[in-house]
Amino acid sequence: MDRNTLVRWVVIAAAIFLFMKFGMPLLRGTDKPQSVPLETYVNAPGFEPDELDPPKDGAPVVKPKEGELCEIAGARFDAVLSTRGASLVHFDLKDQQYAGGGTFDMSTTPDHERWRSLRTTFRGEGANDQLKYDRFLWKLERLEGKKGCVFSYEDELVTIKKTVRTNDRPFELEVTTEVKNLAEDAKSHKLAVGMFAFRRNEEVKGKLGRVSPFQTELVCAQGKDVTRKNKDEFKEGWQTVQGVDRFAAISNYYFGQAIVPTVEGGPADCAILAEDWFSPGQTRDDDKAGAVYHASLVYPARKLAKGESASYTQVAFLGPKERDVLAAVGQGGKAAPVTGNPHLGELINLGFFSPVAKVLISFLVFLHAKVTFGNWGLAIILMTICVRLVLFPLTWKSIKSTVGMRKLKPEVDAINAKFADDAQAKNLAMM
Repeated sequence: MDRNTLVRWVVIAAAIFLFMKFGMPLLRGTDKPQSVPLETYVNAPGFEPDELDPPKDGAPVVKPKEGELCEIAGARFDAVLSTRGASLVHFDLKDQQYAGGGTFDMSTTPDHERWRSLRTTFRGEGANDQLKYDRFLWKLERLEGKKGCVFSYEDELVTIKKTVRTNDRPFELEVTTEVKNLAEDAKSHKLAVGMFAFRRNEEVKGKLGRVSPFQTELVCAQGKDVTRKNKDEFKEGWQTVQGVDRFAAISNYYFGQAIVPTVEGGPADCAILAEDWFSPGQTRDDDKAGAVYHASLVYPARKLAKGESASYTQVAFLGPKERDVLAAVGQGGKAAPVTGNPHLGELINLGFFSPVAKVLISFLVFLHAKVTFGNWGLAIILMTICVRLVLFPLTWKSIKSTVGMRKLKPEVDAINAKFADDAQAKNLAMM
């Protein structure tokens, strides 16, 4: 590369850098604060607020005491839930390939009750008189053999029973919530159950041209439609997909957290949000800043007469994107999904060429299982050979043209040598 060409490339690179650094912000304008309503809660007596709650009367912020813990031993995972929220504190994957000699915790938001996965709320707009409080301490009953936890709450208006149990399928929990009206008149509630994850910017940034495996998206699946949103698509706050009958999920390259609605409770709205979260003095783009990812099923408001009950069941999946495991989520067990199969395999985002990629991956998995007996290297080599054979008719014409040019090469070289200083004569001879 000569000196002038090198200087040109340096100038172009500097211009691109300056435009990205200073020009793009001017075109976009100043980033507006994200439009997310402040979360406020009515706490029952004895419920200690989160560290994130605004302090009252200038009182110092104190970390609340943890509730009573309940352990669940499931297929390829261990889970810990707390009476503080009747929700997950830890969800540890036990397989060596994920745990690396210890455990791999799918729960990335264990310190704050408001962001614990499987947290259930009962009060919403126009449906908030069945319960007096948003947050309260649950009573706990453990199922035998670490198979599940039963949480309960009761006052003069309502009794609530929330059962979280394991089944025989990997990385799966079944959640059933029963609400009974004890009041003399009709009361309304609006149930919502969510998944949460937290990722810092430094975790989701790519390095050396590689995409980060923790780059996260939010997914709502309804019928044949799958809605996917990344962090930068929530400047206006919450987004909702109505009548979701398959799943609401948080997904990165290798792992997913999904909630599947079932016949018991019916379809629900999928509410998703990537909430900017940064400390005073930080900006949204700081490496130590990040986002809290929300994916919730929000059921329609329901009014119960005196003594009437309502029941809701969901299947929760937290684990790696193993194709056979995803295909089996929700199949059998106590709860059966609305559609018969939520097709959680669509958590694997294959991009624009998804139809072609699905065929190739299915063929590769077949070769791995049936032909090479578990050897991925040989499976890839065989698939490559098969693809080349299938595409051979399309490449034959190109091969013939290449062979023809190779035969002409001695004559072309002779013309180049003969008319090295006469371009016009060389072109005429070539023709």
